[in-house]
Amino acid sequence: MFNRDGIPFFIIMIPFLSIIFCAFFISSYHLKINDEHFQSEIQSYKQLYLQKNHSSQNLDEIIKNKTQIYNQSKNKFLNFVIVLTICVLFSMFLFTLLMSSIINEIVQKYITKVQDEERKLKNLNETLASKVALGIEEGKRKDKAILEQSKLAKMGSMISMIAHQWRQPLSELSGILMELETATRFKKVNEKHIFYSIEKSNAMIEFMSNTIDDFRNFYKPDKKKEYFLISHACKKALNLVDATLHNLSIDLTFDLKHDKKIFGYPTEYSQVILNLISNAKDILVEKEIKSPKIHITIESKGLQSIVTIKDNAGGITEENLDMIFDPYYSTKESSKGTGLGLYISKLIIERNMGGELSVENDQEGAVFKIIVLG
Repeated sequence: MFNRDGIPFFIIMIPFLSIIFCAFFISSYHLKINDEHFQSEIQSYKQLYLQKNHSSQNLDEIIKNKTQIYNQSKNKFLNFVIVLTICVLFSMFLFTLLMSSIINEIVQKYITKVQDEERKLKNLNETLASKVALGIEEGKRKDKAILEQSKLAKMGSMISMIAHQWRQPLSELSGILMELETATRFKKVNEKHIFYSIEKSNAMIEFMSNTIDDFRNFYKPDKKKEYFLISHACKKALNLVDATLHNLSIDLTFDLKHDKKIFGYPTEYSQVILNLISNAKDILVEKEIKSPKIHITIESKGLQSIVTIKDNAGGITEENLDMIFDPYYSTKESSKGTGLGLYISKLIIERNMGGELSVENDQEGAVFKIIVLG
């Protein structure tokens, strides 16, 4: 019933068996019709013969001859049907062997293909663990490289902002020393003037020392989460960049609509605010915007605390909008940006604090929105 590859012969034989059945049925029906027709003709012949001759002397002989002739024809037809059936059966047998061979070849090719795929899958499963380990190790190396580049970028940014913060007190110190030098040359210096100059110089030096402490503490990573006010984290960032914005004539507006305490890492949150403000500052300078502005809004909706930072630099192009948070992607020149600031900011807000950092454009420029649950 089945061959060695599991192909049932009867599936191939069904159409041929149907042909044989139909042939025998038609042949039997044909013979039956002919027998009935012959008997009918014999009866009619008998009647006609008796009507004309009124004697049945030769009738039996005539009928016997006709019957003999009919049987001979019938036997010839049966022999023809038998020979035809044998030829059809032989042809079907050959066709069945051919079809079985073709189907077996196709099945064998399919079985070989499946076995090859199974071997590939088996090899893949055997090497999967090592590939996963290599992938994890490679991911760790990339993360380490990203962090190192981020540290370098932060260091460069910190030095730049310290320089801006120190520029004014250094100028004032220079003025105090020049004033003392002039007074000494013209013999107009007195004890009161010297003590006043020393006091004012000490105040400038203390301010510069506090600036260093502020930057050092600002970039010191938080070890644990704590509750903090959004406004305090934002002002901490503003204190570091305020002098830079002032020197660049950038107008910064701080709109505190509704303050709120949130649970997270305050220093990391301040770093995100500082990074967004610095990016806005860079694009305003790069595009040479007249009357450059940065607007910061703090508000809340239900459990959500929302900080919005927007500028009037014209916005981000559509092709850059979808990739702005990707690592190493930057719209700045290679010497001015690493493409890591927004990527790390998004990691801090979304991975470390369970919030959301998004960006969109309005009529004036880009709008960055930070949403964190209180």
